[in-house]
Amino acid sequence: MKMVQKSFVLLISTLLISLSFLSNISIGFASENLETTGSVEESSYYFIHYNGEEQEVVIDEEVSLKLSGWIDEDKSAVSSSVTDSNNQTIETSLQVSEGLNELYITESKSVYYRVTNSDTFSAEKVTPLELNEQLTVVEENDNGTSIEEKSTIDEYGTLIKSKELIYFFIDGIDQKTVITKEEYDSLNTVVEPTTEETTADVEAPATEETESQVEADSTPVQTQSVSATSVPSVVYSTHVQDYGWLPVVSDGKMSGTSGESKRMEAIKISLANSPYTGSVTYSTHVQTHGWLNPVSDGAMSGTSKESKRMEAIKINLTGDISQHYDIYYRVHAQDYGWLGWAKNGQNAGTQGLSKRLEALEIVLVPKGAAAPGSTSKPFVLDPSVSYTTHVQDYGWLSTVSDGKSSGTIGKSKRMEAVKISLKNTPYKGDITYRTHVESYGWMSNVYNGALSGTSGESKRMEAIQINLTGEMAVHYDIYYRAHAQTYGWLDWAKNGQSSGTQGLSKRLEAIEVVIVEKGGAAPGKTNNPLIMDPSVMYTTHVQGNGWLSQVSNGAMSGTLGESKRLEAIKITLKDLPYSGAVSYKTHVETYGWLNPVSNGALSGTYGEGKRLEAIQMNLTGEMAQHYDIYYRVHAQSYGWLDWAKNGQSAGTEAVSKRLEAIEIRLVAKGGNAPGPTAKPFIKPSLISATSTYNITLSEALAMQMKVSPQTDKYRNDPAYVSSQYLQMFNGGAITGSTVNLRTSPTTKATIAATVGKDTLFILLDKNVTGESVSGSTLWYKIKYDNKEMYVHSSLASSSLRVGQVTASTSLSIRAEQNATSHIYGYAKSGSLLHVLAEDSSGWYSIKLGAWRNAKASDVQAYLDPTTFINDEKQRLQFMNLTKSSDVPVGTLDQYLTGKGILAGQGQAFIDAGRIYGINEVYLMAHTLLETGHGKSTLANGVVYNGVKVYNMYGIGAYDSCPLDCGVKRAYEEGWDSPYKAIVGGAAFISDEYLRGNNWYKSVQNTLYEMRWNPEVMSTNKVAGHQYATDIGWAAKQINTMYEVYKMEPYTIYLEFPIYK
Repeated sequence: MKMVQKSFVLLISTLLISLSFLSNISIGFASENLETTGSVEESSYYFIHYNGEEQEVVIDEEVSLKLSGWIDEDKSAVSSSVTDSNNQTIETSLQVSEGLNELYITESKSVYYRVTNSDTFSAEKVTPLELNEQLTVVEENDNGTSIEEKSTIDEYGTLIKSKELIYFFIDGIDQKTVITKEEYDSLNTVVEPTTEETTADVEAPATEETESQVEADSTPVQTQSVSATSVPSVVYSTHVQDYGWLPVVSDGKMSGTSGESKRMEAIKISLANSPYTGSVTYSTHVQTHGWLNPVSDGAMSGTSKESKRMEAIKINLTGDISQHYDIYYRVHAQDYGWLGWAKNGQNAGTQGLSKRLEALEIVLVPKGAAAPGSTSKPFVLDPSVSYTTHVQDYGWLSTVSDGKSSGTIGKSKRMEAVKISLKNTPYKGDITYRTHVESYGWMSNVYNGALSGTSGESKRMEAIQINLTGEMAVHYDIYYRAHAQTYGWLDWAKNGQSSGTQGLSKRLEAIEVVIVEKGGAAPGKTNNPLIMDPSVMYTTHVQGNGWLSQVSNGAMSGTLGESKRLEAIKITLKDLPYSGAVSYKTHVETYGWLNPVSNGALSGTYGEGKRLEAIQMNLTGEMAQHYDIYYRVHAQSYGWLDWAKNGQSAGTEAVSKRLEAIEIRLVAKGGNAPGPTAKPFIKPSLISATSTYNITLSEALAMQMKVSPQTDKYRNDPAYVSSQYLQMFNGGAITGSTVNLRTSPTTKATIAATVGKDTLFILLDKNVTGESVSGSTLWYKIKYDNKEMYVHSSLASSSLRVGQVTASTSLSIRAEQNATSHIYGYAKSGSLLHVLAEDSSGWYSIKLGAWRNAKASDVQAYLDPTTFINDEKQRLQFMNLTKSSDVPVGTLDQYLTGKGILAGQGQAFIDAGRIYGINEVYLMAHTLLETGHGKSTLANGVVYNGVKVYNMYGIGAYDSCPLDCGVKRAYEEGWDSPYKAIVGGAAFISDEYLRGNNWYKSVQNTLYEMRWNPEVMSTNKVAGHQYATDIGWAAKQINTMYEVYKMEPYTIYLEFPIYK
């Protein structure tokens, strides 16, 4: 018996395709519109070496691709998401393969990629420049025929062109010729023995040199029956609305319609020319019927004469052929267009969305070879979550789903149990959940419709947690929110977060649950899905006992009746429903108020034997918005004082009394205090001390007169200069705020100088014609700074008399028309003065500003402390500014009503005082004075370098540069809000004056010391580091302080200076 023997070997040969051939081939892998033009750009794809870690690939300015990890242990695909410029995110997966895959970004936009497994990550957009044609022998026969698989590979090893089978025949002279598939099948037959004697002739294709023949002899031979060895095909036909059964197509061709809105109603699929055993089986999902039973090998799946749409399909190979081939298929679905390719029984189409299938393509691919296109999202399914609750007096309610409310609202009925399940899941996974139940706490997790809660026990559910598992958790988030007693609907929780209340004994009354695609927008707010009862925990260090055991929520820490001092305390918060912390500070023997600490840090002293005398504590962050913190102390000699809250002082000050015990409680914002609140703190209303300086008042006065102290007392009085030292001219003054003086009468001329309002000049010519500005061509020729310049008439006056000082150094400006009267100030040689009156007395009256040199008697009136010691109001000049007044924020805000930009900023002054150790009432008074009661330009904000900044204390605003320099300083300090300007400016005052960080290292902690600095006069014998030149500055500051004192009397610490 002669048999045609077959051998299968793997032979690879690579042929470099010439450039002329390359220009003719069709490459469609990189073009986003899927049309090949041969350009470099359209031949590009993204080559990704992936290592399993979170990475990002930027596709273009609008689109980015995020890689989050391997989708399975085999590392066959990468879990990923595409985000566009609108922050819309689409979850997808990238297939690992030797060839190209297509990633759809929108319906009209896609890119190609290849992913390989690698130890390191890299991603680059590559453009193949060298394509190689690779032939692989698939089947080789002894009769000289063979099948070879042709594929096109680029220089990166990427399969560019889909594999193609080519059939060859090698004749008697070893010439290899391409033949057709039919010729190949005809030449390769299987000989089966019979008992007949006959002659078998097999003809091979003729060649130019010879014709192959098999001659018969007289020996009996076996006859042959022929069965072709072939490459299998898949053939199929669809039944379409209005058209009926369409012609049969095969191997990836479309069956159905596109763009005609016609439904597919049924399908028949079969295999042809299969060299292997096995079948094709398939099942369709049909409108109202759901999934039909599988059929195979040409049988109809779907419906006939029912006008029912096919919505999805799954196709599989069985038997031996399934070991050699994968079957791929994709569908064109209503509203979605072409979906990705499914394979080997995967669902393709939609489910639960009532969308028709309109067309289909099916293709066989050698086992493990690249898919015919993108495999992303072959099946669109809308998963659903359904749930039912067991409610007090109602029992189990009807099942609802997908965000609908289950439970009751406004009926005060508790939820006692819940069952939750998933429907229509497109991925593997479950839903798991557990509930927090009255008296039981958190129950164990249950799954997929099981009961969580209690039945027949009348126990309220108080909170719930829900989670997805498996692949569902990779592709979806589960959101849920609860309606809780007292609180109503809480915000949305997700993916295992707690929703409801805990520790508050509040019932759940209703629930809503919804599934959202991974990373999609939440159904609503997510800030506060769980309300818990926070706790305050604290421990104290007690004389002789050390640290006591921690207590909480109003319990006493300390001792009673043992005369033992508290020396330190630590306070923390637990189970916070909101962000925030607890901040606290203590008043310690000899140290006074320490700096604030928070969250369990020690406040007080350790090992020093120092008593705590008072305490303040505050909540911060969101906690402060929802809770008040109350505290009271047991003080030596006084016993339990009343409750303080939210930063108020509790205890005593300036009476040397120890704290012996403390209680602390949290109360919901605005709730009732735990007890009386009238008197939580005791300290004398007036506490005084003295500071003695080693100089006399006369010596101090002499030092002050040397630095030209200023007063506005004489602002309306006339001022005179000797006429013999003036050269008179017709002149004028600048009327604009900031004006450019130019070298010729045109705005195009060079700027010779820039001057401010009231700048004087000598008028040379008042009738100069120049460039028209604001409808006028009149310019002035002037002399300024000994140079000739020009200014437009709209920016200056021209009817003044000015005198230029001719004195060699300076000219005295006097209070009267004689050379012995008080000198208000001096005019430099060459400067101009505005002369108001010229007469024959030899003295001219001039215009002079409000601030003038003070007389010695004026200075002494403010310098002498005895002038003010017994004045209830003026003694506030000697108030120690490092001591807080503990004035409530409501009192400060009441005083600030109508004070411009400062209105409502009471808390800012309290915060600034607490942070920097400055009296808050003084800070407010200082700011009101500097800003003209909140109305000044600096206070209301000026834009500098594109940022609006504020300056509340006039810091950096020098007399010569009041606005620009003050704004620049505010910008440098970052004071871009009134609050920041108030708090930040306080740092400057605290550091340089109250803390003594200045050239002289002198501490100036009263208004009197800030103005006159007796310490520097006493030690350095000079007047130096004084806050202001105005002799009345300190006295003016106390008006606000006194008015607040009258509204809300506060403790005053006075430090009186005494000169020898």
